[in-house]
Amino acid sequence: MKTVQTDVSLERILISVIIPSYNRANTVGFTIDSILAQKVDADIEIVIGDDCSTDNAREVLLQYKEKYPNIIKLHFREENMGLGANWAQCVLDCKGKYICNCDNDDYWHNANKLQLQLDYMESHPNSNVLITNHRKHNRDTGIITEEVAYINRDIPLQNAMWGGSTFCNATIMYRADFMKQHLDLQEFINRRLGLQDWPAWVILTAYTGIDLIPVSTATFGIETISITRPDTYESLERRYNRDKYVCAYLGELFPEKFPYSDEMWDKYQNFQLMNMAFRKGDFKAAKKYGSLTFPSKKQRISQNKLLFSLFVLLKQLKSKLKRN
Repeated sequence: MKTVQTDVSLERILISVIIPSYNRANTVGFTIDSILAQKVDADIEIVIGDDCSTDNAREVLLQYKEKYPNIIKLHFREENMGLGANWAQCVLDCKGKYICNCDNDDYWHNANKLQLQLDYMESHPNSNVLITNHRKHNRDTGIITEEVAYINRDIPLQNAMWGGSTFCNATIMYRADFMKQHLDLQEFINRRLGLQDWPAWVILTAYTGIDLIPVSTATFGIETISITRPDTYESLERRYNRDKYVCAYLGELFPEKFPYSDEMWDKYQNFQLMNMAFRKGDFKAAKKYGSLTFPSKKQRISQNKLLFSLFVLLKQLKSKLKRN
């Protein structure tokens, strides 16, 4: 088995790997190195779209482009497009028969990942989306844990993509022609969608199943604070405002399966903001957001200072006992 070759021909490219890039200059090089270390009997390309990084990620990417000019296709966006739009533009630029993802804070720890998936897809022509098991790497603690990919087969697959599944975007291999046939990539771009993986799964699972190889291949990087793990009410609101447009789009595509309304979304968003207030022990914020969300036991607690204080105290005691 050979590692990734530098004498790549556009006519021979079989696998395209997408890295949507925004900042993370400290991790993106490791992501690229893990792809270049793959042992695979196929020519690959790495398609990188940098969405106006504000750190020195662009300098890091340029160094890799200069070193691997035949493998790396590097695009610097002229304006910030958003994750979903940036990713969709990368998909349109892919030449491979198969497309994989690896976000710029993830990496492939299994050097045989591409070969395992390529062999499977080539021998299963009806397979369109293929996943594997993965690991989680908490960069704050250094702890790495193995995770088993899971899809709830007891409910329709498309509904499972709405929240009944657990797998890592960095493990996925798509059949490119199927993917481009069923995803309106130009809509991802025009709408400036802030997410790429989850809406793609929801849409594609309306037309296909998902296959699984029960081998761990990719590592999902976790940071305590990030775009998807905000630590302030303002940043959490910005995150859900981005997600709102994704859900509205999916509601347009599948109104019966996923009915959407602004009122329902606002209540959901306030529920998440209320939960953050509980985690912070912030009664004033909990009362504010709780008054705007769905009725529930927790919502009622958020309106009573004594009950709120007791609830938070019990949670803290349970967490302390668990750590000990």
